[in-house]
Amino acid sequence: MFRALVELGRDLEARGKLPSPGFYYYKEPIKWVVHLWPDRIYLESTESEYPRPFSGRTSGIQPHLLVDEAGYALAVARNKGGTDKHAAEKHESFRSLVKDFLRYDGLSDPDLREAVRWLETALGEGRAREGSRFDEVLSKDWVSFVPEAGPLRGRHLFEHPEAKAFWLKELKNRSSPGEKKEKRQVRGECAVCGKEGLLVGRIPVGVKLVGNTPLHSINADAFTSFMSGSGAFKRGHIGLCFECGDTASRAFNYLSDSPQHRRDLVRDSAKRDSLSNQIALFWLKAPSPISVGDRVLDLTEMISNFGTVLSERRNDGNGAPPATTSQLLALLELPWKPTEAALRLDDFAFYLAVVSPNVGRIALREWIEVSLGDLKERLRKFLEGAKIVAYDGTSVFPASIGGMLDALGSKNPNLTRALLRTAYTGFYPPGELHVTAAQRLGGLFPNEDALRERNRKSRERLWDDRWPQALAAAIKLGLYYDSEEGERMTELNEECGNPAYLCGCLLAVLEEAQQIATYVKARRRLETTIVNRFYGGASSAPKSTFGKLMSLAAVAHLPDAGKDINVRLECIATALQKADGFPKTLNLEEQADFALGFYHQRAKFRFDRNSEKPEGGAK
Repeated sequence: MFRALVELGRDLEARGKLPSPGFYYYKEPIKWVVHLWPDRIYLESTESEYPRPFSGRTSGIQPHLLVDEAGYALAVARNKGGTDKHAAEKHESFRSLVKDFLRYDGLSDPDLREAVRWLETALGEGRAREGSRFDEVLSKDWVSFVPEAGPLRGRHLFEHPEAKAFWLKELKNRSSPGEKKEKRQVRGECAVCGKEGLLVGRIPVGVKLVGNTPLHSINADAFTSFMSGSGAFKRGHIGLCFECGDTASRAFNYLSDSPQHRRDLVRDSAKRDSLSNQIALFWLKAPSPISVGDRVLDLTEMISNFGTVLSERRNDGNGAPPATTSQLLALLELPWKPTEAALRLDDFAFYLAVVSPNVGRIALREWIEVSLGDLKERLRKFLEGAKIVAYDGTSVFPASIGGMLDALGSKNPNLTRALLRTAYTGFYPPGELHVTAAQRLGGLFPNEDALRERNRKSRERLWDDRWPQALAAAIKLGLYYDSEEGERMTELNEECGNPAYLCGCLLAVLEEAQQIATYVKARRRLETTIVNRFYGGASSAPKSTFGKLMSLAAVAHLPDAGKDINVRLECIATALQKADGFPKTLNLEEQADFALGFYHQRAKFRFDRNSEKPEGGAK
C-alpha cells in the first residue's frame, strides 16, 4: 500500500495537485508579508494561500524556515486570548534556524544568501516593530518574507529551491528515531523506494481520517523485534525514508479529503474513532484516458464510476449528478480500450484500501490491487449478481456494497472484506450473506408499518425504504452469483420450481388476496395482515402453516380477490404439487429462497397496484 501511495503522491506532485515533500497546505492563510530591502522593511497585510513548511509541531517549539507564525518570525506576544509567554523563545529558535541556513553547504545562490542576510539584519535590529501596522499583528498570524530588490524581487524566500532542500534536510533530522536530544541517525534501505539513506522514527504529517493520527508508527516494544531493551519503540525506526513517508501521508490525505476517492462503508455515529468504522479509499493508475464504446472517459470520471460499487453518492445539486450502479453496469458491458494504441487494459491498475481509525495509528482492514482488465469483468459479474427489482417494482438496478452493509446493520469487518473481495477480486460471496439477509428481511417484512411509524417518532433508525431492495440483492448475490439461474432471478420468476421460492410467492399472494377482499368489503386496506402473524412460521415450517392459511383464504378472501389473484395462486399450487407439495421444514438456505420469492411477488403486486386498478376496485 505504501508503494502505491508514494507513486500516487509523486504523480499528484507532477500534476500540481500536491506540494513537494516537507510542505503542506494550512487552514490559516499568510496574513502578513515583510518586504525586505538592504536598509529597511515594509509590513503589508495580505490573505495568501501557499503550501508552507510543515513539521507536525504541536506544543513544542519548532521553527519553520523563512515563514512562520508571528510569534516565531517577529517575536509577537499578543494574541486574541492573552499573551504568548514563549514568544521570545520561539523567535530565538526562528533566528537560529535562519543562521543554520546561512551555514548550509547547499546555499549556493548568492542572491538568496544576500536576501536572507537582509532578513537576519532586520530581525536583529527589530525593524518590524517600527512599522505603522505592527500593533495589528497577532502571535498566531502567519508571516512571510519577500525581497524587493535584486533578482529575487517579489518572491517568497521560503519557496526558493535551495530553501526547500535545506528544510527537507532539517525535517529528516527532526524525524530521526529517538526523543528530543536523544535522537540518533539510522541509515538503511527504505522499504518503499529501496534507496539507502536516513530512516525516520516518525512521519510529521498526520493523516486525516477521523482525527489526526500517524499513517504508520511504533508505539510499543512488541513492534520492535529488531531492537532489544525496554522503551525500544521510542528509539526504533519505521523502515521508511522521510520522502516516502511524507509523500504517502500527503497522498492519503488527498484521497481522504476527496468525495471521489472516499466512501464510508460502515459508520458508527456514536463513536467516530471506533474500529467499527470502515472507510474505503480508492484510486486508479491510468496512463491515458479510456475509450468506452463511442465515449472517452478521463481519470476523474472513471474513478467516480468505480466508487459507485462501494456506495452511491447522493445528488447534492452541484454539478453533474453522480453515476448510478445501473450506469456503471451499462459501461462495463461495452468494449473498453486505452486511447493510446501501445497500452493495454492490464497497464492500468485499481487500488482499494479499507481502513479504520485506531488508537495512535490507522488500521488497514483490506488492501486490493487489480488490473483494469480483470476489474472490468469482476465488477460486471458482481453488479449482475446484485441486480434486482426495486421494492416498488418500478425499476431494476444493482445494490451497492455500502447499501447492503447498511441494510444488514452489520459492522463485521470480515463481511465487508468478503463483499469487497467478491466485487474486486472475483471471490465467491461469503456463505453467511444470504442467510443473514434473509433473517434481517424476516424481521422487517412482518413489522414494516410499525417500524415506519416508530421511525418517524424515534431518533433511532429502524426503517429505510432502500433496505428491502438491498437485502433482497444480498440474498440473490449469495444464492446465485455467477450462475445462469441468477439471470432469471432479477424479477419475479414465474417459471421457478424451487419449493421454498414458491412458498414465499404464495404468502405474498395470500396477503394480496386478503388486502383486496378487505378493500372490496370495507373500502380500506389492513395495517395488520397474515404476514405480520405468519411470516415466521411460513418461512420455517410451510406444511403446517400454509394448511391453515389456504383454508382461511378459500373462505374469507379468494372469492372477492378477483380472477388474477386466483389464477396466480392456482399456478403456484400446481408448481408446488409437481414438487411433492409443501416442504415440512425449510433450512436456512431455503429460507433465503423463501424471502426472495416473497420479495419478488410483493414487488410485482406493488408495481401492478401503482400502474392500474386491480380487479375489485382496490388501488
